[in-house]
Amino acid sequence: MMFRKLNQKVSLSLILFLSFSLNARANSNELNKTIRIVTLTSLTADLVNEISKDSLVGIPGSSLLKKNKEFNSVPIVSSGRMPPDLEKILSLKPHLVIGAKGFHDRPLSKLNSLGINTLSTSISSLDDLDILHKQIASRLDKKAKSLEDILGSCYSNNKNKNKNKNKNIIVLVSSKPILSPNKYSWAGNLISFFKLNNLASEITNKTEYKGYVNLSPEWLIKYQPENIIVIKTPGSDISQYESINIWNKLEAVKNNKIYTFDYYGLINAGGLKEINKACQKLSSI
Repeated sequence: MMFRKLNQKVSLSLILFLSFSLNARANSNELNKTIRIVTLTSLTADLVNEISKDSLVGIPGSSLLKKNKEFNSVPIVSSGRMPPDLEKILSLKPHLVIGAKGFHDRPLSKLNSLGINTLSTSISSLDDLDILHKQIASRLDKKAKSLEDILGSCYSNNKNKNKNKNKNIIVLVSSKPILSPNKYSWAGNLISFFKLNNLASEITNKTEYKGYVNLSPEWLIKYQPENIIVIKTPGSDISQYESINIWNKLEAVKNNKIYTFDYYGLINAGGLKEINKACQKLSSI
């Protein structure tokens, strides 16, 4: 009798053990199916979310993402221009962390040394964005919509881009100093994509901001841009540009060819919605 009871106990223990092992293996396999990604920029958060919402486990504390309800439940790993919280990132057990080249070099290097795969991105054109989009989709092993489908305002409106050919333009990012993007910036590339003639495209004087050059009031008077884009940044409006002493002598001002753009979308790509909006406005010039 004791032997029979002992056998029953052993059998029950064995069943429970096997059941636990199978469940653990199933859960492990399920976890392995989902690649966990932490992004340190709003644009890469947008891209990952577009391709595989379940894979996005950490995002930056960007104002753009905070406005979007889709990201409400995703943990925030950084705030403003402060370095990301590495302990928080590690607690999320990511398979991949994506950051911006130059800005996130140190945290990415540290995470890499701890055995976390990282990806450093540099986006200065739609081609760069397309390559990154495909790269993320490949890492996730997902079939994603094409960038042309996602950024319809950029590609569909761009079919009529030849109508803009030879229209010259200048973009003013600030008034003191007068900063403007050349061809090595995201803004410069997006403008040329629409066949608009950026008068500052070939200028290469040195500033602390890569892809941006200093212009003088005299230069603006000499080249008289037909169209001027002014950038609206937090806490500023067109009045900062109106304070430039030669403002009212510019033909674009006289002809009311002044266009106001948001900072995100044209200067800082920011996110997919912001890029679409910038493309839509560029196509209307």
